[in-house]
Amino acid sequence: MKIKKGILGAVMAGAFMLAIGLFGTAYAKHGGDASMGMHHMHMLMNHGLEMVAEGSNLVMLAKMNMTAALDPMTLEHGQNMIKDGKEVIEHVLKGPEMQAMHKGGHGDDPLMKYTHELGNAELAVVDLLENMNMEGPMSDDMMTMHHMHIMINHALEMAAQGSNMVMLGQMGMSKDIDKYSVEHGKMMLSNASSLLKEVMEGKAMTGMHEKGVTGGNAMMADTHKIGDAAKKVIDLLDKMASAEPMKMK
Repeated sequence: MKIKKGILGAVMAGAFMLAIGLFGTAYAKHGGDASMGMHHMHMLMNHGLEMVAEGSNLVMLAKMNMTAALDPMTLEHGQNMIKDGKEVIEHVLKGPEMQAMHKGGHGDDPLMKYTHELGNAELAVVDLLENMNMEGPMSDDMMTMHHMHIMINHALEMAAQGSNMVMLGQMGMSKDIDKYSVEHGKMMLSNASSLLKEVMEGKAMTGMHEKGVTGGNAMMADTHKIGDAAKKVIDLLDKMASAEPMKMK
């Protein structure tokens, strides 16, 4: 495990420095500050969140016990994706690249404070998905709630991908496509927010509540916790997309 983490750290550090080198022009364009580096960190954290969401969906699929021949492999792969995605987010928040930025005097930058707020919000979602209790029979109510979880995870993936497209477009590296990248990314963020709202407040959820599946049910309580945590992440990503390019006030 230590060797694997060491390799992960080396690869990410190399990728981070390569990105700064490749995009040096854009980096200089924005005053040579640390904003470009932090936006690359945001992209990596969003990627880690996507891995976790996809992994969570695979775990739930396996727990539905619909394909005995594939369920064990699906479960193992899903659990590994959750673990690896979480490691990406944790590395960004605590790794040598982040430490170097803090030592370089960027610890109090507004964008740095935002970076940690976003990372902690994403880790809160990760912890809820990682520790979701899925033991017991797959009743109709349980199946419905797992479908809700899958939709919440999909909303998170949409938001993460949309956020990355906005940041990519805001870097100003390709004028012919930047505007479309930003607009499409913002559309994905908006759709992600709408989808989450529909899952948490729509017909399926109100129907479950009306039949007595409320906060007293452990899985329903987890569903609302995950929904609330997902909303915080999506709201933070939307806040960044709405801010001045490469800045965070």
